[in-house]
Amino acid sequence: MSRNLVLARVGASSLHGSWLSAGVPRDWDLHLVPFQPVPFASGPGVVVADVIPGPKWAGVREYLRSWDGWREYDYVWIPDDDIFVTQGTISAMFEVARTVGLDLFAPALHEASYFAHFSTMRNTSFFGRWTGFVEIMVPAFSRQALDQLVHTLDLSETGWGWGLDSLWPKLLEYRNVGVIDALPVLHTRPVGRMRDLDLAKRVLDESDHIMDRFDCRQVHTSFGAFNDEGAAVKSEPERFFADLARGWQHLVDRDPRVLTWLVEFQQELFEWPEYPVAGTPS
Repeated sequence: MSRNLVLARVGASSLHGSWLSAGVPRDWDLHLVPFQPVPFASGPGVVVADVIPGPKWAGVREYLRSWDGWREYDYVWIPDDDIFVTQGTISAMFEVARTVGLDLFAPALHEASYFAHFSTMRNTSFFGRWTGFVEIMVPAFSRQALDQLVHTLDLSETGWGWGLDSLWPKLLEYRNVGVIDALPVLHTRPVGRMRDLDLAKRVLDESDHIMDRFDCRQVHTSFGAFNDEGAAVKSEPERFFADLARGWQHLVDRDPRVLTWLVEFQQELFEWPEYPVAGTPS
């Protein structure tokens, strides 16, 4: 059996075909949990489960309850089905997580992706970052972390899972949570658009309730960076901030507010120096 598992909620237009390279060995199994009838079937290393109607996290919750086999894997990745990524990138993601010791993590989103949160986007300054937030779009878990967090899926009565990505890092005490910038994936569809306004309100209210109940929030702070050997990148907080800003310059160019939000989340890591009366002569 493979050491890693990719568990995806999929529809008929799923992009999971891009995740597989025919004839090339891989160290992960693929379980597809459809939310509608799909035109594909099980094969070597691929299990297509019975249809479970409903949103992503409602189906994931039901599948994990009914099938205990996920506990036999070291890592479990639960991506949306509109993610374009290669088999090699997925394998490398699991290997990085193992090397760094990550418990909750995600590949960064490619610059061309549709996205919601700046901290999930690829930062070109780093190989990877320890962060305070991993979005529900493409989260991955160590077996131990998923075992600790799986009960939280019951908190999402809507099944959309909003707010869980604020809770998970807090329950893990913001330890071993990360985004892998060197292995970006492409998110191909717009995010956060709901035609049903009543559903949209219920989803947002549910998210607010989760964050209020557990006194948590979205923490888009990057606490540090690691290299391709899993070692911490040594940097003074001010230099680290400058590198973060440089690595997200493409986002700042599109929306200058990103820089103000970056300041807001990073300022807790260092004290702002007073500007000297004499300036900073060169």
